[in-house]
Amino acid sequence: MILPDIRRAAEPGRRERKKARTRREIFGAAMELFAERGFEGATVEQICEAADVSRATFFLHYPSKTALLSAWSAELAAELGAALREHRGSGLAQLRWLADRLGERWLRRPEASRSLLRELLTEPATPEEDPLRRLVADVVRRGQQRGELRRNVSAPVAGEIFLASCAAVFSRAPYGRDDAAIEQTEQLRNELLHALLHGLHEPKPRLRWRPS
Repeated sequence: MILPDIRRAAEPGRRERKKARTRREIFGAAMELFAERGFEGATVEQICEAADVSRATFFLHYPSKTALLSAWSAELAAELGAALREHRGSGLAQLRWLADRLGERWLRRPEASRSLLRELLTEPATPEEDPLRRLVADVVRRGQQRGELRRNVSAPVAGEIFLASCAAVFSRAPYGRDDAAIEQTEQLRNELLHALLHGLHEPKPRLRWRPS
């Protein structure tokens, strides 16, 4: 009896490979246009022209322009999540690491990152619906379970605050990857983390009791 080649059967066929390639080309063209013109400024027609596909082909892969936000979120969450699986630090250390990675991403593609993260955070999505929100909320939740992070703020709300703060603060970062830009972005990152993880409250000095 001839057994089927399981490995070959598991490999995607030509049609599936072509669909995946077209989807990547549309996504890549969209990212370039978002970087150049912002999310609102780039139209579906312009994306189709840049990717050399028809509108019908675009909507076959993405039901709307907004669906590209979900694809971007999923790509970024997968990239960060894969690296986080190797991270053995505390919840605070993992949040610092996430802020570093988001800062690096901002320096690489500031216009696209600013436009996409801002649009993504205005979408009424829950952490279960958005991979990036879910990733950050999971980091917070694990830190809460280990007693490293306070529990009087829910993990989804804490994750939303973290991402929104990153979007607001890193939008002030300078463009480029020269030493000055990297140093200023690191300074912004440090201020962001201090405010997020330690708050803005200035503790009053404790008075030492002295016997009369």
